[in-house]
Amino acid sequence: MAVSRGLESLLQEAAKFYAAKDYEASTDLYSELNELYYALRDENNADYMYLYGKSLYQLAMSKSEVFAVDPTEGDVEEEDDDEGDATAKKNLFQFNETLAEGDGPGDEKESKQEEEEEDGANDDAGPNEEEEINTAEPRDDFESAWEILELTRAMFKSQGSNPENVQKLSETLDLLGEISLETANFAQAVDDFRECLQLRENVYGAEDPTHRLIIESHYKLSLALEFDPTQTESCKMHLKSAAELLDKRIQDNRAEDGDEDLVKELRLKLQDLDTTPDPLAMLKKEGLTQLKHAMAQTGAGSSSSAQTAPVNDLTAMVKKRKPKCDPVGKENPKKPK
Repeated sequence: MAVSRGLESLLQEAAKFYAAKDYEASTDLYSELNELYYALRDENNADYMYLYGKSLYQLAMSKSEVFAVDPTEGDVEEEDDDEGDATAKKNLFQFNETLAEGDGPGDEKESKQEEEEEDGANDDAGPNEEEEINTAEPRDDFESAWEILELTRAMFKSQGSNPENVQKLSETLDLLGEISLETANFAQAVDDFRECLQLRENVYGAEDPTHRLIIESHYKLSLALEFDPTQTESCKMHLKSAAELLDKRIQDNRAEDGDEDLVKELRLKLQDLDTTPDPLAMLKKEGLTQLKHAMAQTGAGSSSSAQTAPVNDLTAMVKKRKPKCDPVGKENPKKPK
């Protein structure tokens, strides 16, 4: 780590790469920035930690988008010959027409041999191994970003409740919710987005109830709630709030480009939710139907068994009792009282 580099210089350089969407470089620089700050002050800086976590999140997103390749895009038509395939592969990896130094015609044999070895190595790796390689890095970056931002959240919470600090805390919670949403941890996303919404309403609501960040929080919270069948009504409520607040901004002549189309999309999505049967009610109804069916089957089986069970004739097994006789073989009549 170059300790001689100043904090301000690192901060500006990292911001430049972040603005250019070079998240690999910006993440490395923000990491170096935090290491240098800790080496100088023996403590962490919440603002620098937030920038580092945000860059890590963007890096994870960029990698996940790269790895999420449509499998149909790489399909080669059967009528293409081998020469066409080789040309396509060559063009895919050729960044410019100028040969690099040392890549003369004499190296063609070695290049072909290296390509064959690489192809053989790629063939040995199964689809599951490739998937693990592709998904390992973005998952690690998401996890790292979450850990950094979780620490940042704790730091901002410990620094008081002044408006500027609460605003930074809300931004941190928003990013944590985004990460949880991307990693399918919807329950955690709901908690983070809900707390973020409360903070933003406290910070911006008094002066601007239709602040765009409040609208954004309502919408993101509805996205997280949509995956919970027990929270359908709450999902509709927040989606409706987002649409109404955005529509209010349009009526107040404070709209931005695309807001009118966005309102239409939100209302259309809300309409779809209203027309879609409640998943929880459907589950309950299906459960009751299955229970009634099972009870009917059980009752029918018992009744059928009772009706069709064979009745055994026990008369042959009953022994008739012989009458009592006197010693001479005559019946002993009852004596009158």
